[in-house]
Amino acid sequence: MSHIELRDLHDDDRDAAFSAARASGSAWPRAAFDDRSSFDAWTARADVVAQVIVEDAAVVGVAAAMDVEGDREILLAVSPDADDDAPTEALRLLTAHEAERPLYACVAASDHPAHDVLARIGFVEHARDGADVVYVLPPTLE
Repeated sequence: MSHIELRDLHDDDRDAAFSAARASGSAWPRAAFDDRSSFDAWTARADVVAQVIVEDAAVVGVAAAMDVEGDREILLAVSPDADDDAPTEALRLLTAHEAERPLYACVAASDHPAHDVLARIGFVEHARDGADVVYVLPPTLE
């Protein structure tokens, strides 16, 4: 397996991050951007913490967390050229970084690979919102 890490989004990562997000099959109901300028505006929002997903020194995606109606929600988009384990490992890293629970994710109902990745980490379906499915990673008992 390749080495996967998350790092802060830097200006010189923006082209690769935008390309990876656009190439990904993921649909982000809470983060719609049609072009590079709307992507830059979204990542510049105060409530968005965006990081790049790096696979062996190459940017292959975007991982982000943001506040949605008082809840913490995560977003993930990984290029189809990335290693098959990259989405799961990136999500694992993102959930470890985002300590707040419950933690939510909203994906298009048709985004079957995203459903599988979320389930591997422990997310469960919470609600349906039209064509979207909201998942939750509940608090754990310790």
